[in-house]
Amino acid sequence: MGGPGLRFLLEAAFLIALAVAAGLAELSATTIVLVMAAAWLLVAAIEWLAWRESPVFTRRVVEEPAPPPPAEPRRRFWRRRRRPAEPVEDAEPEQAAEPGEDTQDLEPADEPEPVPADQQART
Repeated sequence: MGGPGLRFLLEAAFLIALAVAAGLAELSATTIVLVMAAAWLLVAAIEWLAWRESPVFTRRVVEEPAPPPPAEPRRRFWRRRRRPAEPVEDAEPEQAAEPGEDTQDLEPADEPEPVPADQQART
């Protein structure tokens, strides 16, 4: 047994022995209270000094980063998996799109002519 446990037993034995000695010395009650208060302050100072000199242990928690999830191919909901091409026996010829459908190419919009750099600086 050592460390704080032994120190506590010695301090408790000291206070008890001092109280018995003060009682056997037939001191007045006020004097016994003052002697015991001084002894308690002495024990408290010893405990404070022991606490200051004790090693400070800090727990250092090191967390490893979580492993990345397994790589999965990104698929968007509008794309389907590619299937091997299957021969088509009864293929119908594609019909030409009717005018007015969205399949027609749009003409490029009219774009403004570029302004020369010397005219841009004036504005």
